[in-house]
Amino acid sequence: MKDRVKSACDCLKAALGLERSPVGVKFLYTQEEYLAAGAPVLKARTPYCVMVRQASGGRAFKTDLSHSKCGGGTRALGLTVPGERFLTGEEFDGFGLYRDREVSRGVAGDLTFCSRPAWGVMTRPLEQYDEMPDVVILIVRPYEAMRILQGYTYQYGVCGSFKLAGNQAVCAECTAYPFETKGINLSLFCSGTRYLVGWKEEEMAVGICGERFAAAAEGVYRTVNGAETNGAKDMILARAAELGLEDPGIKRDDAYFMKE
Repeated sequence: MKDRVKSACDCLKAALGLERSPVGVKFLYTQEEYLAAGAPVLKARTPYCVMVRQASGGRAFKTDLSHSKCGGGTRALGLTVPGERFLTGEEFDGFGLYRDREVSRGVAGDLTFCSRPAWGVMTRPLEQYDEMPDVVILIVRPYEAMRILQGYTYQYGVCGSFKLAGNQAVCAECTAYPFETKGINLSLFCSGTRYLVGWKEEEMAVGICGERFAAAAEGVYRTVNGAETNGAKDMILARAAELGLEDPGIKRDDAYFMKE
């Protein structure tokens, strides 16, 4: 399994040259599993999206309910259950994001949360895992998101069930939704995580369930010939050679949009 994780990471490194590390998210369902998880405990209460940001920069952490600061994250990840103020729309109604209580209640009901209660959650750079985690989150630019989606479509066909609200972006859109649907989702982030983390304006995120991530990453690499320009192919081939990856059949002037 460790080879599968490494192969997926290498495919993305070669094909995309991502600025941030892919983040692996693992749910910890018992106290024993939480204590045994190979990551330090947060010293202060921290929002989940901040943990993801830290993992994208190489730092691993784990958290439980007592160390999790954001109510949206604790709900989405299954660390706690949604309360009445949330379910009725009262909580969201105070955000100034929705026209009225009815819309607020509808948004609250449509967000996806993890159905299985969890004791805690761990975020680590994907390459630090020996086995594929539950969810992989990639912080990317729109072009890279396009390529990841192309790689996913190469393996699984069109995904027609994206869910975006511009709210609870990292926890619900990028983690809970792909985990519960066993698929992929895009997120343009939300104002909260952009404020707390300081993501760049051009950054967005992709969440993929662990079960499908390795194949999707390979799909990104396998679609280089059809999707990339000559200049990009030269850089990709150079990175692939450094990583010891075989050439997936890359040819100059052979992208689908260059053909008659």
